[in-house]
Amino acid sequence: MGSKGSSRHKKRLSAPVPYTIMRKHGKFTIRTHPTRAVHESSIPLGVVVREMLGYANNLREVKRILSRKLIRIDGKIQSSYKFGIGPMDIIEIPKTEETFRFTPYKGKRRFRLHPITKEEANWKLLRIHRKQTAKQGKIQLTFHDGRNLFLDPAEDYKFQISDLSIKDTVKFNLENRTIEAHYPFAEGNTAIIMGGHNIGLVGKIRAIETQVGRRSRSILLQTAEGEITTTDTHLFMIGYETPVIEIPETDGEENNES
Repeated sequence: MGSKGSSRHKKRLSAPVPYTIMRKHGKFTIRTHPTRAVHESSIPLGVVVREMLGYANNLREVKRILSRKLIRIDGKIQSSYKFGIGPMDIIEIPKTEETFRFTPYKGKRRFRLHPITKEEANWKLLRIHRKQTAKQGKIQLTFHDGRNLFLDPAEDYKFQISDLSIKDTVKFNLENRTIEAHYPFAEGNTAIIMGGHNIGLVGKIRAIETQVGRRSRSILLQTAEGEITTTDTHLFMIGYETPVIEIPETDGEENNES
């Protein structure tokens, strides 16, 4: 019998760590659509509205809120409660004038909705996942959230296209879809850890191991807790000398069951 694809269901006990849910109250929870953000580092919009924001008591109320087009993700209205919210996504609620960035932090749940200003909601940090040549000689950039951007080498930009590399981060304007700044994956620049035991720690890259084959490189990072070693797959560049975004501090953890 052939494969029928991935399951459409998700049990509460086996849900990823970022899910802020009561794991022993019920059997099933919402599963994200198998697109865009990585499943293990994303949260369904329905969980965000119901558990993290507290704007609904059940899924029926969540669907009613989303059907009224009250939630924007990266400047676009989203009405699917299974839409995956991933790292650095911008969540806007115009009716309450609230704006958040889905940011990693060193805590039990690993990700948090961090309040930001309306000006910050106009741009987003994107990590380059793939760079390749497309039709007509254009350069196609694929980012960590599944977004694609085509650049024409014949046009003038604020940066050199040849300087853009995989694992670099760009400051992307969500309104006019242009790159405003470039933060390369290089020694001396500031990065945040997006996975593993040290998630949420911010520091400067001190040393980068030479690439050998396709395996991940070891990175020496100087943080407030001292020097630590992590892999290049866990790092997300967020600036040069200082971070261009604010990172939430660790405080009291949620009392949800685990």
